[in-house]
Amino acid sequence: MVELRVLGAVEVVAGGTRFDVGHARQRDVLAVLLLDVGRVVPVDRIVDRVWGDRPPQQPRNSLYAYVSRLRGVLAAFEGVTIERDRGGYVLLADPLTVDIHRFASLLDQARRTPDDHAALALYDEALALWRGTPLSELAGPWVDDVRAELEHQRETALLDRDDLRLRTGAHTAVLAAPAPDSAAGERAAAQRIEALFLDGRPADALREYEVVRARLADELGADPGPRLRGLHERILAGDRPDTGRPAPRQLPAAPPAFSGRAGELAALEELLSGDAAVAVISGAGGLGKTWLAVRWATDHADRFPDGQLYVDLRGFDPAHEPVPADRAVRGFLTALGVPPASIPPEPDGQAALYRSLTARRRLLVVLDNARDTGHVVPLLPGGSACSVLVTSRHELGGLLTTHGASALPLRTLDEQQAWDLLAHKLGAARLAEEPEAGREIVRQCGGMALALAIAAARVAARPGRRLSALAAELRESRLDALDTGELTASLRAVFDASYRSLDDASAAAFRLLGLVPTGDTERAAATALLGSARPLRVLCAANLLEENPPGRFRMHDLVKLYAAELGTETDDAGTRLAASRRLFDHYLGRAAAAMDRFSPHEPYLRPGGPRPSFPDDEAARAWLDTERVTLLTLATSAPAELAGHVVRLSATLWRYLYIAAHYQDAFTLHTTALALARPGTPEHGFAGHAVGMTLILLGRFDEAAGPIEQALDLASAQQNDLLESMARNSVATIDDIRGRRAAARAQYELALAAARRTGHALLEGIALCNIGEHYRWCGDHEKAIEYLDASGAIALDLGSAGLGGPVLAALGSAYAGLGQAAEADDHFRRALDFARTGGNANLELSTLNDFAATKTGAEAIGLYEEALALARRTGHLHGLALAHHGLGAAHRAAGHETEAAAHLEAALAAYTELRVPEADDIRDLLGS
Repeated sequence: MVELRVLGAVEVVAGGTRFDVGHARQRDVLAVLLLDVGRVVPVDRIVDRVWGDRPPQQPRNSLYAYVSRLRGVLAAFEGVTIERDRGGYVLLADPLTVDIHRFASLLDQARRTPDDHAALALYDEALALWRGTPLSELAGPWVDDVRAELEHQRETALLDRDDLRLRTGAHTAVLAAPAPDSAAGERAAAQRIEALFLDGRPADALREYEVVRARLADELGADPGPRLRGLHERILAGDRPDTGRPAPRQLPAAPPAFSGRAGELAALEELLSGDAAVAVISGAGGLGKTWLAVRWATDHADRFPDGQLYVDLRGFDPAHEPVPADRAVRGFLTALGVPPASIPPEPDGQAALYRSLTARRRLLVVLDNARDTGHVVPLLPGGSACSVLVTSRHELGGLLTTHGASALPLRTLDEQQAWDLLAHKLGAARLAEEPEAGREIVRQCGGMALALAIAAARVAARPGRRLSALAAELRESRLDALDTGELTASLRAVFDASYRSLDDASAAAFRLLGLVPTGDTERAAATALLGSARPLRVLCAANLLEENPPGRFRMHDLVKLYAAELGTETDDAGTRLAASRRLFDHYLGRAAAAMDRFSPHEPYLRPGGPRPSFPDDEAARAWLDTERVTLLTLATSAPAELAGHVVRLSATLWRYLYIAAHYQDAFTLHTTALALARPGTPEHGFAGHAVGMTLILLGRFDEAAGPIEQALDLASAQQNDLLESMARNSVATIDDIRGRRAAARAQYELALAAARRTGHALLEGIALCNIGEHYRWCGDHEKAIEYLDASGAIALDLGSAGLGGPVLAALGSAYAGLGQAAEADDHFRRALDFARTGGNANLELSTLNDFAATKTGAEAIGLYEEALALARRTGHLHGLALAHHGLGAAHRAAGHETEAAAHLEAALAAYTELRVPEADDIRDLLGS
């Protein structure tokens, strides 16, 4: 909703965005209309208010220009406009969108509300609308008069609110405001004196009274009025409304650099808005639970006129034992005014007295750092007027279930919140000096408030220390860098306190989770690693692990580092290796099962043995996409004893990584497998071919030749037809792209013969498709169609979209070469459907380039642009070169010489790197 503001600078704000409303005179005009929103303001009156006795030569023309520009600004907001009416202008808008009118409305409601607490909330809302000096940046006699009147209204509202605060027991809020200066009125002085008296400081109140009395006598020659005189008599008589001891105010100091938890503060406001409300802030150590609780409690202390009780139960203190509940109860009884001799000796009697004393009071009880539900229950107050705020590293499920408590799980700060917190502690200017280092510190701290506080403290302790130096320390050893040498300011100590609260089985599971290669893992994988699902529930309840979304478990990076450290120090190598093997066995089995769905006609690429199944192809592909990074990290970090697992995973995922165009991931995985596979084995040959094929896709043809030729030599020596067919296809691909047609054709024919010897229909179909593509590149389109139809028949018989899609795309090019445009378009579009439905980025890229080559003008440019974007994303160098080449030619044909030259230069660079004949074609184009 739009906000029209005058209580500060004159502004128009919507959605947090401030709109430019022009220079000072134009803002003057807007201010005049806003103050009289909904009412016609005559032109002469506007001129007088805006220019006073110095109007321009043609004030009406100037006014018309300003109104016209303001209409343009306000046109973006529904229901807000300026209209000409009866010799003047009127701004039409809901008056409550104008802050001064909303201020007046809220004050009117507050003064008519019989409930003092509700009225106080209305005053707070009204006064929060003030952002500084009203109509700031504007000047003139009329502005000065209006500003003075508005300031008077605000001062009256402040005084009215303070009277309510005194009436409702919120006198601490009156004292928190700056003391009135010597020019303040008698009413403000009386309020402060009464607040001092109610706070249990009668001597201070009397001293303040004497200062005010003397000032009135010196300046006005008058005595204090009835209110001050009556108050003076009450102070002398000790006539406080509550004749007992002062209400307890036990809250610790609120954090000075609190930031980033606006949503959580609002959630607490809602959770603690009712009677007898109990809220539990739970979360891992170091997230800032205590900061949040104390900040909310301090901000809302005036809602609890009978006081605030606080105890740190030390449930997870690294240096102290937990505070027993009965000791905390005795402390509360003392705070509530019970003499030590009157406290019952037995814990049950103490708890009963505590509940009796709190039954009729409006108290806030803050129970910080509770260990479990049993730690909290004896400290719950009696009656329905108190509220309780609990913090714990555990979820306290018993408290939520049996005592109706509400939960506020605390998560890590997001990147912006973390940056804001660091800026609060170090200063925005300090971060601005080294923004990249600042961002790295934020990333390394992972949104953990304590980590950020420690990092800031280490910088602040040495003023000359550069942020980049701390960032380097964090890169090298995060847990060491986040340790100040004190138990309360060390992440290891914080994590250790949570870890030591676990039972032995859960502690062992926590250490093993340090073996998980990435930030999160699926339930089945975690269960395979641990041997049981039970520890997962325990660790989640202890907030050392988080289940989000359901079925996936995540451990904070810093917690995971700690778990890994513990595992290395505590568990023997055999235990850790067995767990790693279980985890890898799980992922290898799931990957094989997913590939059974993804590419069902290539079982020869996958390990045998029993494995789970996926309900459908979509679920299998979704699992592969979700777990890709985990699988890659698992392989590259595996111990030497699991080398065979890595080699099998490489072969299993080969087709998926190729089709989905994850070339860099494929190169990393296959290179790792090649290094681990035993030379002279078929596994070594398949890994070498996978490395070479990936290098082809990346456009590194010269590097690809070596491993592919080695694979081919091995295949020939061992008469491995499967490996031979795959390797010869790859050799032929390089030959074809580089224009060595005869050599390519010979290799393709040998690849087809080897494929037929294997008896695998899909492998034969691939070889046939490759030969068809080859003839299409040679310009023999009829021969191409012959081979492609044969390949398509195999695809149809197998129901293989992975083969059928490339066949359709190649047929599209062949039919285009024969001049059969409609047939070509149909095949291209069907191929694109196959590619996009199946997530085949490789096929999509080649089809877009080939389809674009059959078009002209804007249609060609559009298809080439799509291909270029996809080639950039995947890193397919040859596809990138073709797209740039096509765009250069298409733009040149359209007369766009600048665009044409840029694309042709880019194509030349790519072709030169590939060392293909097309580079000469580009040079000819650029030279023409």
